Amino acid sequence: MSAAPASIAAGGPFLGTWRLLALLLAARLVAGPALLALFLALAWPGGVAPAAAQEAGAAAASGGGFGLDNEDEPIEISAENGIEWKRDSRTYTARGNALAQQGETSIAADTLIAHLDENDEIESWEAIGNVKIRTKRSTSYGDRAEYQEASRVMILTGNNLKVETDKETVTARDQIEYWRDRDAVVAKGAVVIVREETTIHADEATGYFRDDGQADASGVNDDGGGSDLSQLDAQGHVRVDKKDQTAFSDKLAYNPDTEIAVLTGNVVINSKENRYTGGRAELDLKNDISRLLPASGERVRTLIKKKDKTEDAGGGAAVTQ
Repeated sequence: MSAAPASIAAGGPFLGTWRLLALLLAARLVAGPALLALFLALAWPGGVAPAAAQEAGAAAASGGGFGLDNEDEPIEISAENGIEWKRDSRTYTARGNALAQQGETSIAADTLIAHLDENDEIESWEAIGNVKIRTKRSTSYGDRAEYQEASRVMILTGNNLKVETDKETVTARDQIEYWRDRDAVVAKGAVVIVREETTIHADEATGYFRDDGQADASGVNDDGGGSDLSQLDAQGHVRVDKKDQTAFSDKLAYNPDTEIAVLTGNVVINSKENRYTGGRAELDLKNDISRLLPASGERVRTLIKKKDKTEDAGGGAAVTQ
């Protein structure tokens, strides 16, 4: 066996660190994550372990989950500038291109902070700076993300807020929320949703997702190419753009499986040079058919401009009344 470094043999300043790392390894292998976290908290003065020990213990000690997917999977945390554990505040802080992974879920940011409860379960976490959150369903971007296990809600804020799925891209000005118990995403402030040839604008929009493997109306689930999004509701200055047609309303309910959008409240449809107004409209975005219905006690109105003979015969989507 090779001789120990001189500083250790002489009981120098590095002796405590070497002993600590040896005990950390023993705690990790023999006693598991809980004792390792406790050892870190008790063994290091002030409750803050050195960077090497912090990085060794962080992935094992963090229980619970991020409140997204794969909650039963172990958590792995890494960072370029070290990880620290603070005993008094029961927090792990990872700095410098921090990355936390749990199963198919990953959270990347400049800084990650996890707050643990007395059972070493994550009760809340924060991601700060250049946030990127990836799940099997979507990828989200922002400047800051916060999650509270008590409310089971994650809130993403900052500039250039965006959520991307296989079929939709959602951007918002104010914030994007993920409501875990409702399996819903809420986007607020100048929301824009792009889905193939259709673009939806609104002040606020809520997307509801079906459970994994749950079939839609056509019997297709996510494994068979169906959309995870089961319903989209939007409200406030709603606008739907597709090809040569633009529709306005107060509210919208959209079914991605049937591709039918129902607009209610002050409905206006502009198709080429023609204008239609009513209380309710059904837009069949798949077949380019729009149906306009009156509000209670009112009439549907249409303004059709005379077509110039020199214009092409083509037109926008057909509108029925």
